[in-house]
Amino acid sequence: MDPFQDESQSAGSGFDPMSLLRAFWRRKLLFFIPFILCLSMAVVVIRTMTPIYESSGQLQIKFNKMNSRLLEDPSRRYGRARNIDAVAYHEMNMLLTSPEFLELMVVELGLHDALRESVPDSVATDMSEGKSVRRAMSRLRSMIKIKRDGDRLFRIAVRDPDPEQAHKLAAYLVDRFVEEYRASQMVASTSTREFLERQLEIYQADLQAAEKNLLDFQTNEASEALVDNPINASNLSVAESNLAGIKVRYDGLDATELAEHGRIVRGILGSTPSTSTYYNDPNIRATISEMEDLGLKFQLYEEGDKDARDLETRQGLLRARLDNRIVDLVALNMPNLASRERNQVSQYIYFSLFRNGKRRVIDLLGSKINEFRVFRTRRPGQSARIAELQDEVDRARGMVQTIQGEITSQTMNLEASLSEIGMQIKVRQRPHLSRTPVEPDKMKLMALGAILSLGIGLGLVVLAIFMDRSFTTVEQIERTLGLKVIGTLPTIQDDHFEKTKKVRILRWAVIVLVILALGAVGFLVIYPRLS
Repeated sequence: MDPFQDESQSAGSGFDPMSLLRAFWRRKLLFFIPFILCLSMAVVVIRTMTPIYESSGQLQIKFNKMNSRLLEDPSRRYGRARNIDAVAYHEMNMLLTSPEFLELMVVELGLHDALRESVPDSVATDMSEGKSVRRAMSRLRSMIKIKRDGDRLFRIAVRDPDPEQAHKLAAYLVDRFVEEYRASQMVASTSTREFLERQLEIYQADLQAAEKNLLDFQTNEASEALVDNPINASNLSVAESNLAGIKVRYDGLDATELAEHGRIVRGILGSTPSTSTYYNDPNIRATISEMEDLGLKFQLYEEGDKDARDLETRQGLLRARLDNRIVDLVALNMPNLASRERNQVSQYIYFSLFRNGKRRVIDLLGSKINEFRVFRTRRPGQSARIAELQDEVDRARGMVQTIQGEITSQTMNLEASLSEIGMQIKVRQRPHLSRTPVEPDKMKLMALGAILSLGIGLGLVVLAIFMDRSFTTVEQIERTLGLKVIGTLPTIQDDHFEKTKKVRILRWAVIVLVILALGAVGFLVIYPRLS
């Protein structure tokens, strides 16, 4: 008697593990055959897979803090601090897989020539230069990977069946990628600067045209006195305010300071020396003349204006030149004086000449203001037209100055990005040669094969149990049909029974083969592509 033959169960007996074991044992071949075949296939696949080696280098992106108001913080272009890694990874991945970069690597390393040498001569003959480059680019794209290694850390890896080839490609690729990434970061700044330079040429031409229109109108239509007059409607109020200020200083603080210097010099020499001798010196005369021109222009700008700061810087240089020349002449003319006394005499002469120059600036500025006011009173129509032309000149000049400032800022940021400040990308860890394959992962594949084989075998058994619609006990017949069984007959082994059995076996064989085929596709095709 078969110990696993189904026996009758009492109604309401509940879960019976032995009944499940008997059902499983009856279909044991559906479990063991697929399990053994699938596990054997996994072992064969693992042993026949080509080993893949990897060589990788680590890159680091660093942002230096900038305290300068002139330089732009390079991290701003990445958005928030938490988004820097994601944006940088996206940019690096786009560059690494871009056709331009891949083609550059293929051509520089000669990978397309190596590809043509690795194929049969008949295939290489029909393969054009462009086709070989494209195939080498596709192969290189599948070999390289980039991944995030931590905060501001990224890793570029190259996989190849040849460990030395993987190391060679990784070492060259990392260095070349750093160069290309730095260049790509400067492209936007360079393009912006070039665009601003083109716009600057346009607005400079507009400024020249506006200045020419103003000069032509002043020459042909307006008073000749206004041709060389720097006073106009836009700077009249500023010039008058500055004129009042320098008059107050000239008559007040400057006069007091000059009197004090004169008192000290009279105590040294007995009288104040004449300044005409020193003014007749060609160097001093030229310096004072230039200082007067700058002084007149300085009064046309408000305090803090950029042009005013530039003029003030230039005036400071001229004052230092004037002071040095006067010190030399005093030392030459009065060698008997002590050093401290010569300095006091030099200060008096310097201040006297400087104050005389300021007096001439005051007179000239007052004269120009008066000329413009007289013209505006006598010719209001022409004065209004001059004001319009002057506004056009001011607008064009302001636009030119703004663009020049932007170009200066872009240039400084571009130079900063090329230096050790701003954003830096550098190789933190160079690729090394590894002779330990990273693929296939034998333990991982074996575990995957065992789990898959076990799942297929158990799945087929469960599927067979659920698809079995036959009665196995008398109780099932009575419970399902609601009829009383009065007797049973032995199984008849006829042709119909044998044919049905063969069809059932064939059906399960087809199911097993289909599942094995799917497993083979997963191991041989899908898994290598995912890896």
